[in-house]
Amino acid sequence: MKMLKKLLLICNPKSGRGLSGDRLLKMLQFYRAKGFLPAVYLTEKGDDLTEALSMAEPDTFLVVSGGDGMINACANAMLKKGPVLPFGYLPAGTTNDFARSIGIPTEPEEALAASISEETVSLDAGRLEDRYFMYVAGFGLFTDVAYKTPQRTKNAFGYLAYVMNGIKSISELRPLSVTVEVDGERITGEFILGLVTNSMSVAGMKSLVKNETRLDDGKFELLLIRRPQKLSELNTLLESVLSGSVQSPLILYRQGREFLFSGDELAWTLDGEFGGAFSKSRILVSGSLRLRRGGLQSTAQI
Repeated sequence: MKMLKKLLLICNPKSGRGLSGDRLLKMLQFYRAKGFLPAVYLTEKGDDLTEALSMAEPDTFLVVSGGDGMINACANAMLKKGPVLPFGYLPAGTTNDFARSIGIPTEPEEALAASISEETVSLDAGRLEDRYFMYVAGFGLFTDVAYKTPQRTKNAFGYLAYVMNGIKSISELRPLSVTVEVDGERITGEFILGLVTNSMSVAGMKSLVKNETRLDDGKFELLLIRRPQKLSELNTLLESVLSGSVQSPLILYRQGREFLFSGDELAWTLDGEFGGAFSKSRILVSGSLRLRRGGLQSTAQI
């Protein structure tokens, strides 16, 4: 009898698109047909995945299903306490920025095949204080929408486009006085938004620096947006953000390995989850994970 390979499937059943019992059954049937013996660990929002990962042995195929918050929880558990295993990802969130960035298929049957591929890619991780993140750390305008907006609203509109389109006047934009040091360069100003990213997509929209982004180059991208002073500048800024362009003079862009922030207290969002508020913050590229991604074909229907 052929020996079955071990597979641990960690699922968030309440992510953006949910996980019905029928869909979970078909996922397990797919893995069983491919020669795996799957075990399932169901999570709740905010769970520490250390216990789940303790179930995985070195030869276990690890697969994570959920939204970007699940990827954040998985990264923190692995990079803090281990084990650090190659993992597959089944995107099931609202915007799936992480999946968009790394080329994971959003079609369920294609994502299933990719999740058990022997082909892997390396992904840089960032760290803010004692918290890791995989694709974005942000402060300022609308960054708290990710964890304050009801799930139904995010599903319907995509939260970044919804909020940006809703801005009606300059008076709604509250600037923060911030000094940033990027690999030794010092930048000071008043900004309505700051992002440190390693992503081709942020909040369901194209990254403004997509052509500059490499997910394994040891560098992250910094975007700072200044407060517009008149309506025409606001309109130009909105057009730039919604079209994925850095042409607006209000947008400042840098690349770096270490970012030091000081000035006003900044409330950070990490991969869509609240990451704490600090008057002084240090972000650096710290560690990496390996993701399974490949071209196996499947006829599974999920």
